[in-house]
Amino acid sequence: MCRLIQIGWSILLILFLQPHFLSAGEVYRWTDEKGTVHFTDDLSKIPKPYLDQVEKKGVPEETFEKRDVPKEASKKEDTLRQSEGEGSSDRVKEYLKDIEEKIATKKKLEKKISQLEEELKQSEERLKKIEEREKEKFPSYYTVYDPRIKKWVITSPEDEEKSRLMSRMKDIKEELTSLEEKLSRINRSL
Repeated sequence: MCRLIQIGWSILLILFLQPHFLSAGEVYRWTDEKGTVHFTDDLSKIPKPYLDQVEKKGVPEETFEKRDVPKEASKKEDTLRQSEGEGSSDRVKEYLKDIEEKIATKKKLEKKISQLEEELKQSEERLKKIEEREKEKFPSYYTVYDPRIKKWVITSPEDEEKSRLMSRMKDIKEELTSLEEKLSRINRSL
């Protein structure tokens, strides 16, 4: 009889003291020939040619310590867990949706960066042509009175275009730096 009680307690302890990671979901990742990254929580949905490159990722279980969470937040979390039935498939779907959004954002950023780099290249080429033409046509310079500084200034027909190009190139470089930082953050989170 004592042995049965011991077995009963052992079973109860095993059931109630399971680690959280046992209930966490699994996500599979692969890349197709076009470079598109795919995610799924069902191994059978992966095309056969890509089975050899599948990466298995675990979806972390979110845990909250009751003493660290205010009572209201704890109640909301309990209600949320009950309504979800603590199913890992919802967490996996949310995780996959988040990854897909990040990939879409990454593609948009890469496209914008490519466009800005092309515009910067064209602006640099145009500026170089203007400077070469100015060296060749030195007599085309003329003097103009600038009322802002109240002085006579030597200028060329292309000065206005040059200043616009240089200003735009500066703006492009700043925007490129910002976009590359965002892209770097997204790449680290994937």
